[in-house]
Amino acid sequence: MKLYKSSNGFTQEEIYEYAGAKDCVATLTLSQESAEVYGELLTVAFVYYQKERIAIEKDKTALNDISNVKAKELLGELDSSLHAQLLKDGVPTKDIVEMIVGPDTEDQNTYASSHLRKPKVLEIPIESKGNGDDIRFMYGALCHFISDGIELTPEEHNEYLAYKIVLEPEKLTENEKAEIFDENGAIVNQEVAYFWLMWKKNAGKLTEKNEKDLMQLSNNRIANRFELTDKELNSMGLSFDKLVKNYPEKAILLFSRIIDFHEHRYNIAGKHLLYMSFESFLHIYLRHVKELTVENQFGERSKFQLAEKDLNATMSIVLGALNDEYQKYKDEHPNNRFFRKGSKAYYYNGDYYDVDILPDGQIGSFYKRIDK
Repeated sequence: MKLYKSSNGFTQEEIYEYAGAKDCVATLTLSQESAEVYGELLTVAFVYYQKERIAIEKDKTALNDISNVKAKELLGELDSSLHAQLLKDGVPTKDIVEMIVGPDTEDQNTYASSHLRKPKVLEIPIESKGNGDDIRFMYGALCHFISDGIELTPEEHNEYLAYKIVLEPEKLTENEKAEIFDENGAIVNQEVAYFWLMWKKNAGKLTEKNEKDLMQLSNNRIANRFELTDKELNSMGLSFDKLVKNYPEKAILLFSRIIDFHEHRYNIAGKHLLYMSFESFLHIYLRHVKELTVENQFGERSKFQLAEKDLNATMSIVLGALNDEYQKYKDEHPNNRFFRKGSKAYYYNGDYYDVDILPDGQIGSFYKRIDK
């Protein structure tokens, strides 16, 4: 921890040098005028629009004529209106008489650094029970979402129906039965059938006919994904055949991600769905992941400063942080797209991210905002 004092307050240059550049946590002691608004002590992280960071990185004195510095209060001691006011208007720099600044973050995560970013995550290993027993936990979680009014992704909806057939068939509604079965009681919904057969496989209960059906359904799913992938590549002037021929390592990486893909939700609270569909995945990964860049497609435009393996963790952090704002917006504008772009791009771990969420909750685009 470092202590900085000034009876006349601090310049924007000093605040950026001491804390802002490396996103350090700072506890501020405020003079009487600002203390009456925010309290005498205030623990914050300073906030900058991208254009402000660009300006101050080029010229350390570029912001010195701006009288207030914006900040995000970190301890939850301000009410929502003051929290919003601090983010929007900031606190006068002249009223900051003391700053206790926490340890630096790693240099590679500063705005000006060219190193790969490393998202701040804690990995907790989870062991699968096997034998098909895991669906009890998964089904319980999906039932919890439904009871709380949280919309399911299309894939989750089909999993829910498949697990309900196994665990609570007597509770299937007439609408659910009509969605799943034909008039003879056979499962005709292919997606539901896929998850039902996957459960039977894990439980060791597949019949010979089940094995053939599961193989056919799996092949259909993969074929559909490759058809969508080829269309997306064609829109970029490429094809999967060309990728395999000229860039086999990239094709292998893409192939593995296509096979393993599952829809990923980013909200576990709030009724409005926020998730990555397969189409979202293709759009984001093929355009913005460096490991899949070929023939200078889109140049370096909006390429993530991340290893491919760290992208979803970063998206989870950013979209999780935006979820409250997103849910509130969708309550008021249920049929609209949600944007966080331009000066409103979301800052995390040294980068600014543009976010576009389609009306149905799919991620339309997510990419690193380039300097301008």
